[in-house]
Amino acid sequence: MNFIIKNHHKNNYTIIYNRFLQDKDLNLELKGFGGYLLNKPPNWIININQLSCELNVGKDKILRLINRMIELGYMYRHKKDVAFVGKGELKNLYYFCDDKELLNKTTEPFRSVATPPQLSLSTFPPLEAPSMDTAPLESPVVVTPSMENTSHTNINYYKKDIEKEDNNKKKTQLTTNLSIRPYLKEILDDFTIVNLLNAKPDLTVDEFIVLYEKATLEFKGGYCNNINSCLVKAAGGKWTFRYNISNSSSNDDTKNHRVLKGKLNYYIDYFGVGSCSKDEILGKFLNECQKYDENLVNPYYRQLKEKLESN
Repeated sequence: MNFIIKNHHKNNYTIIYNRFLQDKDLNLELKGFGGYLLNKPPNWIININQLSCELNVGKDKILRLINRMIELGYMYRHKKDVAFVGKGELKNLYYFCDDKELLNKTTEPFRSVATPPQLSLSTFPPLEAPSMDTAPLESPVVVTPSMENTSHTNINYYKKDIEKEDNNKKKTQLTTNLSIRPYLKEILDDFTIVNLLNAKPDLTVDEFIVLYEKATLEFKGGYCNNINSCLVKAAGGKWTFRYNISNSSSNDDTKNHRVLKGKLNYYIDYFGVGSCSKDEILGKFLNECQKYDENLVNPYYRQLKEKLESN
């Protein structure tokens, strides 16, 4: 008697590698998430916002699952070299496979910067003259069953993002400006350094220090969402600093205390009516308070933790 009843569909089905399902490092949630991704066509763009809507879960949870898949080697995140992300454009492209070795082999051109995106001519076998007496007049037609539903692809929605190429990049003093690079590497990531020196190839350390201080104050004042983006725009003369440095100590502290107290009350109420755990609530609170001074945030964090534990 069969207790596991298997179907024998010839189309509209999904193939999953057994080693993926048998991986003890993957919990049930990750296996289900991986199975859902394998149900999509190969050219389906993995988008966090779209997955959140389709699976009816929060974007934080989708991002947590993706990060765990990346840690275990089943996903790869390719960061595109762009300074500013336009509307509908993705900066991070995700690749998923239920076979780690196949994923590593497929994404090798992205992992190695020096590897060209196309194959060299030497890798192709030499052409041979076709034989006149080996091809039969008629060949049997083999129909391969469709293993996936391609009607739900989202490739058209992100067509501009996929086909966009960085052909407009110009050679600047970026490659020769080596004196400031070691200094910048201690503070910024590689992509920001490239965009910064593209915006201002002759940037000096003293100029960078001034720009960085102003961008930091701009971020703390709530006038920008990202210090690095503000920094690159300012270096290229495309950003006007609006934060008044004279309004520093007393006014800022009063405003920050008011904002943090509001966030504290919000997450206490949110925990009472929401479905998030205590750890998720605390994580969300800290994530939103990153731009504030740690010594200012800690008392409100402790208050929130005590309130959650008492409920």
